[in-house]
Amino acid sequence: MTSSRRKIHLSELMLDKCPFPAGTDLAQKWYLIKQHTAPISQPALLDTLGSSGGSIIEDEDDRLRERRRISIEQGVEPPPNAQIHTFEVTAQINPLYKLGPKLAHGMNETGGGRPGHHTAAAAATATAVTLTELSGHPGGDRRPDVLLAWRFSGRESYRVHTQIDYIHCLVPDLLKITNLPCYWGVMDRYEAEALLEGKPEGTFLLRDSAQEDYLFSVSFRRYGRSLHARIEQWNHNFSFDVHDPSVFHASTVTGLLEHYKDPNSCMFFEPLLSNPIHRTVPFSLQHICRAVIASCATYDGINMLPIPSSLKEYLKEYHYKQKVRVRRLDTWWE
Repeated sequence: MTSSRRKIHLSELMLDKCPFPAGTDLAQKWYLIKQHTAPISQPALLDTLGSSGGSIIEDEDDRLRERRRISIEQGVEPPPNAQIHTFEVTAQINPLYKLGPKLAHGMNETGGGRPGHHTAAAAATATAVTLTELSGHPGGDRRPDVLLAWRFSGRESYRVHTQIDYIHCLVPDLLKITNLPCYWGVMDRYEAEALLEGKPEGTFLLRDSAQEDYLFSVSFRRYGRSLHARIEQWNHNFSFDVHDPSVFHASTVTGLLEHYKDPNSCMFFEPLLSNPIHRTVPFSLQHICRAVIASCATYDGINMLPIPSSLKEYLKEYHYKQKVRVRRLDTWWE
């Protein structure tokens, strides 16, 4: 009973010969662990830990992911002569309030809260929120796509002022996308699954994403199921996971699809896009004309065209926003 409860120490696993009597439970466990683990030596372990007292060498992939996370959070440098669209948010926060429902923009909420009541799970609720577009450019994107950062403290009130700058870009290869036989335009996932039902591995189609923050999605067959993957964008590159720098990315949507045609280029968790389902209904002339104009114009250049505002908005529909800067000014007041 005593031996069955005894633990095998790391120093015993470093030995080349089993330290336990043959046939015992500890000996069987020692051999099992040694069989399924890489050889461990004392010098190698010390080299890994380092002479400074145990700091593990940081993995290169983790460093790359951290840099990408910071880039996504803080924005990238804008290109020369870029037209910047700015959103400004000011929030007055009382850290004593518990987290409440989101407020519609322009609405206020004032709540109680016992002075001096602090807990580790205390959350903040905005008591005043204002949203102003400062770009001054006609036809700018007016959606309140902003991030509010909350902080906690024992002071009475805390104001968070965040200014987020964007550039707006048209999809660079919209005309090529429109000409793809696999592109179906507006379609939800259920319609896509009906088309994919019973199809072989690698069958796929490209469609407009149903989520506002994404432009396109692929629906495909893999592992005997119909799956869906959003095409994400960051820093003018398209990928199925912009947060992971090791995942393939391309400067165009068509380039991304081309890469995933080859089964040898796909990881087991990535889409396989080798057998397209051809579109059976032609696009409207209006849709095709938009793709042609978008291929030779810019988002801000469309504002200069002598056409009605409603038509300008239609031409700019297939665009993405790239965060280029975030400036914060946090102030206290009593």
